[in-house]
Amino acid sequence: MAILKADELAAYIQKKYQTEKQKQISPIKLQKSLYFLFAYWGGLVRKSIQYPMSAEESFASYDEYLYDSEIEAWVYGPVVPEVYHIQDIQKSFNPNLFVGKEKVKEYIDGLLEELFDVSDFTLVEISHNDKCWKDNFNHTSQFHNNTISKEDILNEYISK
Repeated sequence: MAILKADELAAYIQKKYQTEKQKQISPIKLQKSLYFLFAYWGGLVRKSIQYPMSAEESFASYDEYLYDSEIEAWVYGPVVPEVYHIQDIQKSFNPNLFVGKEKVKEYIDGLLEELFDVSDFTLVEISHNDKCWKDNFNHTSQFHNNTISKEDILNEYISK
């Protein structure tokens, strides 16, 4: 079972960005943040399982999937359609999202700090270099919405 719900994580990201940057997060930055959080978290947990660390450093006891929602290969990189189609994401805000999940919050906050400082289209460019996006993006498709396998994402990010 995944650790979080994608819509609640998106609401958290949006609120954190608003607080820190004093402006609204763009849909591109929100979507790339969701993707990179999923990818890096899953890679970290899988690496922690394969290469055991000390108990306090280990993430092996956590679920590899930060959230269960589908991730699709769209023109501007990976997208979580379930979140993309929500009109008012703040309705999903859960103030108790990280209760009992402090280590998860600490990891997410650290990564968000880095992601927030990268431009939208640099994030798009980075995601376009991912094999899992390239393998699933169909340039000739009208809708560009092939699902990216979560396993492919984790397998790629275990080495990053």
